[in-house]
Amino acid sequence: MHKKLLKSLIITTVVVLLNGCVSSLAPKTVKNNEIPSWYINALSNTPKYLYGEGSGSTLKEAKSNALDTMASRLIVSVSSNTNVSTTSSSGDSFSYNKNINKKIKLDVQKIKFTNAKVIKNANIVDKFYILMKVNREELFNNNQKEFISNDQRIDKKYGQLLQYSKLERINLLKQMYPSIMKNKERSIVLNAINNDFDQTAFLKKYDSYIDEISILKNNLTITVKTNNKYKYFADLLIDELNSNQYKISSNGDIVIKINNKVKYSIARGWNIAKVSTTLSVMSNNKIISNKTINSIGRSSTSKQSALESASNSFYKNVKKQTIDKILFSR
Repeated sequence: MHKKLLKSLIITTVVVLLNGCVSSLAPKTVKNNEIPSWYINALSNTPKYLYGEGSGSTLKEAKSNALDTMASRLIVSVSSNTNVSTTSSSGDSFSYNKNINKKIKLDVQKIKFTNAKVIKNANIVDKFYILMKVNREELFNNNQKEFISNDQRIDKKYGQLLQYSKLERINLLKQMYPSIMKNKERSIVLNAINNDFDQTAFLKKYDSYIDEISILKNNLTITVKTNNKYKYFADLLIDELNSNQYKISSNGDIVIKINNKVKYSIARGWNIAKVSTTLSVMSNNKIISNKTINSIGRSSTSKQSALESASNSFYKNVKKQTIDKILFSR
């Protein structure tokens, strides 16, 4: 009997101890069903910590919502930082992108608050309430590493541009553009996390890299040559180049040769012109791009009108494929 009583006491003690451990980890159950004051009057961000509160039908959902709240508060800080734009290197325009605010908000929402900690929690009826915090310094250090790594890659690529022709530099800068913009946005986010981080130098540098695309275009001239006595294709290509800020000259840095291969036929009284147009982009007598576009036109009056109709089809194709793909496709 004594042994059975002792065994029963031991089991009871173990159960109590285990229950004590679980309750210290699990959300506290509030008996009066009142929402905690720490949730209603949530803590404001401080220079040391970011805070976020959330609720949900599950603990996981509550934590996720708390992190969303944390990101939203950080977005408010970011928004105030993006109200200041920087002047472009040409001095006559602003390179600040109005859509950058929206992109930065998406960036903030993607931030992984890996160092987030639950500091208060409660389980009221069927709902969980969570208050979380993140150490700003840890969050800043985690995000700064990737930023600096990307910044070094951007600078290295930019430093190699001078070995290429103007047109090739434009192409390479366009390829770099997404990375440049991404780091521009990240510099603003880093400043929102840690106000001591000086974003100004990075913003000016990235803006100067982006502005160089327009500067190179302004200093670049293109000559368009065609093998066809009718200038329909050439004139339409020139119009599209002009609309993309490229200057046309009789003695340009870049030469675009238009080679039209035309096949005429008649079908049911219609003049048909089938045209295969090869666009060869040349720099220093070296072909840097080749593109072939097929088009077809028809006319009830003449072959020439059918050819003009085919040129309109060619123009639509050029706009669809974009000038950049035509200039830079291998």
